[in-house]
Amino acid sequence: MTLPYERTRAIVKTEDFLRELSRDGGLPQDIRSYAKSLLRHYPSAAEVFSLGRLEECLASDTHDDEYRRRVIAFHQPLLCSSLEKER
Repeated sequence: MTLPYERTRAIVKTEDFLRELSRDGGLPQDIRSYAKSLLRHYPSAAEVFSLGRLEECLASDTHDDEYRRRVIAFHQPLLCSSLEKER
């Protein structure tokens, strides 16, 4: 079973890896271009950590209502489920 912190680390490290690929002059141009195109819509580490904070806040009973309201209010939607039907 994958734990949330392992999933988070994998997403953040994948962004780093794609960035390295996109800048590696030793790779063919088509691979670098493909890495760049994937990065265009890939979530940044800051966005991933923001989602983590939102999930932790929603799942926790320890935060007061004001804190929870603020976390939800300041959260920007990053992902959607509508593409699930196309898989």
